[in-house]
Amino acid sequence: MKPENDQILYQKKGVTISKLALDLLSKDVGDRVAPISHYQEEFQVSRGTMQNAFNYLKDIGAVSLAHHGHQGTYIRALDYKKLQENCLEREIMGIMPLPYSQTYEGFATAIYDQFRSLKFNMAYARGAVGRIQLVESGAYQFAIVSQYAAEYAISCGSEIECLLNFGAGSFLSKHILLLRDLQEEGIREGMKVAYDEDSLDQSHITSNLIKNKNVQLVKLRTQQTISALLDGTIDAGVWNYDDIIENHHLNDLKIIFLKDNEYSSLFSTAVMVIKKGNQYLAELLRKNISVEVTLKILSEVRSGIREPYF
Repeated sequence: MKPENDQILYQKKGVTISKLALDLLSKDVGDRVAPISHYQEEFQVSRGTMQNAFNYLKDIGAVSLAHHGHQGTYIRALDYKKLQENCLEREIMGIMPLPYSQTYEGFATAIYDQFRSLKFNMAYARGAVGRIQLVESGAYQFAIVSQYAAEYAISCGSEIECLLNFGAGSFLSKHILLLRDLQEEGIREGMKVAYDEDSLDQSHITSNLIKNKNVQLVKLRTQQTISALLDGTIDAGVWNYDDIIENHHLNDLKIIFLKDNEYSSLFSTAVMVIKKGNQYLAELLRKNISVEVTLKILSEVRSGIREPYF
C-alpha cells in the first residue's frame, strides 16, 4: 500500500532536516552558509522543502543565521546537541580495540574528550575484520584500526576510506614475537603457534614469520596469547609489546623483536575509517577530532599525567 502524498512530503521534510542538521554539525559560528540552491541540488529537494528545513532548525533554536546581503548568510549561533537530536543518527558511535593497554586507554580518552560537546559513545571489539564490517553495515560511524588492516581491507574491496592517520606508534609501539621456552631464538619446525584469523595484523605477521616452516597453527584470540604461552597451549605467538611492559611479563617469556623485513610501521599506525562517500560525516569528524590533540592526550595517559576515562 502506497503512503499518502502528505506522508511522503513529511518523510522528505524529515530526511532533509536530518541531512541539513548533519551538515551544520560540521560548521562553526561565523562560518558562511551555502545558498539554498546549493542544498537543493545536493539533497535533490524543492526550494520550499529546503527553506522549511532551515526554518524548522531556526525555530527550535538549533541554528541562528545572520544575513549580510550580497556578502551571504553567516552562522550567528549553533546548538550542537539540538542539531544532533534532529539527525537520523542521533548519537555518534565509534568502535576500537579492547582497551587492554595504556595506548588504547589513551586513544579512547582522547576521542571522548574531543566529543564532549556531542552525544557520543564508543564500543570495543577485538579484530579489525569485525570492526570494519560494522562500519560498512552502518552500525558504527567510524572505527579505529591499524593502517595495514585498513589498506588491506580496501584492497579486498571493502567500502571504507581512511579519514585520519595518527602516525607510527599511535596504534601500539610495536608487535613482538613471544616464545614459551626462554632458550629458543625464534619459530622452528614443529612449534605450536598462535593464529587469530579475525585479527588482520596478528594473522598476517604470523603468516610472514612461519613462511616455509612446518608448524601447527593454534586458533585462539590474540588476547589469549599470554595465558596460552604460560600454560603450554602454544609455543609462540605475536603480541603487543606495550602490554608486556605494562604487565611485567618480561621475565616469564622470551621476547624476540621483529626484523625490518618481518614488520612494517603500518601495523603500529592507527587510522580512523568511515564508510566510503559519507561526506557530511567526514566533515563532522574532521572538525571535532584533531590528530595533534589526540596524540597529546594519548601521550599524557601513557606517561601517567592524565587519568584515562572511557
